[in-house]
Amino acid sequence: MDEERKQKHLESVDEVLAAVREDLKYTRETGDVYELRALQLLLQVTKAMHSEHDIYALMAMILDSALSFASANRAFLMLLDDKGNPRFKMGRSYDGANLSQSDFVISTSVVEQALLAQSPFILADAQLDEEFSKRDSILELDLRTVMAAPLRYEDHVLGLIYVDSNRPLTRYSKHHMNVLTSLSDQAAVAILNAQKFETQSG
Repeated sequence: MDEERKQKHLESVDEVLAAVREDLKYTRETGDVYELRALQLLLQVTKAMHSEHDIYALMAMILDSALSFASANRAFLMLLDDKGNPRFKMGRSYDGANLSQSDFVISTSVVEQALLAQSPFILADAQLDEEFSKRDSILELDLRTVMAAPLRYEDHVLGLIYVDSNRPLTRYSKHHMNVLTSLSDQAAVAILNAQKFETQSG
């Protein structure tokens, strides 16, 4: 990826950061201030991704950022295989532990929805959603918050970030969608850069 395109991606992060900072100027509610500062920190982390060339360290950074953003229990990163099917690459828990392939039990319907729309999909409280509350995975895993966001670069989808939690997402707002979109798009660019760096180094 050339420097001009990289700069454009970083500028998109700055645009969302500017919107968050603007809202902070006028927010007085303690909960809202806390949420906006958390989103601001997450966006700053996305910029740091571009200096990380170790693919596994990068994936851990992406997942830990998503977990912090959503205050979620688990996060998984999937990459698409040659047939376009999502494959497990890494999982992380909120306490920073790595999750294995055996822990990779997720809401496939949420993943399918995100892939179909090619945009982030968020269930702030799956138990209250008329359609998804009846899904087996939602019931069996007792899921409340569920998010899936495609890792997109231009018109190409590399994979997905998936996050879930047994707690509902409190104070859901437009910033959650904006930040998740920015995080997933920046993560796609950072992963491509890391893969390119590994190929050149090898």
